[in-house]
Order: sequence, then structure tokens, then C-alpha cells
Amino acid sequence: MSLELAAQAKDLEEALQEPPPEVGKAAPTTVELIRGVVDVDTGEWQTNATVREMTGEDEEELARLSTRENLSYAEYTSVLLSRAVENVGALRVSEDPSVLDNLIVGDRDLLFLGVVKATYGNVRTFVVTCPACEGSSDVLVNLDKDFPVKQPVNDPRKTRPVTLRDGRPIQVRYPTGKDAQAIAASGDTLAAQNTAIIVQCVVWDDDRTDVVKKQWARELSIADRRLIVSAIVENQPGPTLEEVEAPCAHCDETVTMVLDWAYLLFG
Repeated sequence: MSLELAAQAKDLEEALQEPPPEVGKAAPTTVELIRGVVDVDTGEWQTNATVREMTGEDEEELARLSTRENLSYAEYTSVLLSRAVENVGALRVSEDPSVLDNLIVGDRDLLFLGVVKATYGNVRTFVVTCPACEGSSDVLVNLDKDFPVKQPVNDPRKTRPVTLRDGRPIQVRYPTGKDAQAIAASGDTLAAQNTAIIVQCVVWDDDRTDVVKKQWARELSIADRRLIVSAIVENQPGPTLEEVEAPCAHCDETVTMVLDWAYLLFG
């Protein structure tokens, strides 16, 4: 072997012995929540969360999860957030993942949006096909401007009064991630889901069981059930998914893009 080849072989051997270069990580992103979650040890509400960008490992795990039958969006969101949310205030998610299930749905959506920002930045580009000319165009989605955050009408940490048709007062609250999973698991019919919404989100002064709550929900009139469900699910605070419109790059038509949370992250 020539001296030149020997030197090259030595350089290669030394290079192989060096540790692999570290992949640079994006700085964590902070998210200010609307309601937050209470720290049971201190009684203080925690509202400032930290999220990180998603990696290929996360993508593979979520892809495996998405193949599971009867997977609900609430379950999918819980797993995704458990991987990407580092903490909510002083509460470490790795130590207690149930922190995420105790957040209201709007706060979970804010965290989801924060994960998208941490992964891609504040602007995402999607390629869409124009329905008029079938040409492809880039649509820019501004994650700060295209997802306006709806603020709560009432204090989200307190219950809200609802008066039934016969004058009886009850109290309701915003649904949490835990509630959303229970509602999704309640059945495929809207009626069964409405019963679950009432069971989960009507607040009682006593410690009645879910069996008693369900029986009460089923014995209500349809009008009262709709009244209660509307009070619970309507006007929920949090970011809103709206249609994004952009001019086609090939014709004068407007291209409309409808997004969902999963496509916003992995689309």
C-alpha cells in the first residue's frame, strides 16, 4: 500500500471512530393556555406550557397508532401531545401524562397548534390542485393569523348555569380531553354521544355515580338534552380552523383549502 493510501485509510479509520454529529434541535415553543390546569399540590393554576418539535420517531409512532381500529381523534391527540408537550407550568408531562387529559379541548388545540409551529415555524406551505384548471398552486397558511383564537365568554374555570324548561337550574362546564375520549367511546350515534356529553359535563354537588348520571340524562326531554348539549359545546374557547383561500397561480379562480389538525401537522 502506498503512503498516500495508508494515510487516507488512517484518516478514514479516525473519522469512523468519532461520535456522530448531533442533530440540531429547535428551541422549545411556549404556549399560553386559556384555562390551564390546576396543580393539586399548590392549588395554583398553570397556564404556560412548553412544546417541542415533532421528530421522525414521533411520526413513525403516530403512523402506527393511526392504523388502530376505532381510534378516536381525542385519543390520537392525547398520544401526540404526550410526546411533544414537555410541561404545563410546573407540571411535567413525562411524570404525569394525565395533565393533558385535564385540559379543556380549546387548550389542547392550542398545544396542537403550538406543536405545528415548533415543527415548521409560523408559516406552512401546502400544494393544492385548482378545481377549475387542475393546476397546482402553493397555498401559504399563516399559523398566527389563519387560526383566530376564540376567547371565553365566561370564566372557563367556573361552571356555567343552565335553566331547564321546567325552571330547574343546573351547572355545566367545558369538556376536557378526558371527557372527549369518553364521549368518543360512548357509541356511534349522536344520541349516545349527547348522553355522554351530559354525563361528563353536568356538574353535581353530590357524588352520584355515572350510572345515576346516565339514567338522569336519558330521562330528560329531548328539548332539555339539546339545551344542555348546546350550552356545553357551543362557544368553546380556543383556536378555530377556518378555510384558507388563495388565488390560483394558473387562472383567475380562488383555491379554497379546508384543514384539519392532523393534516396541518403531517400533510
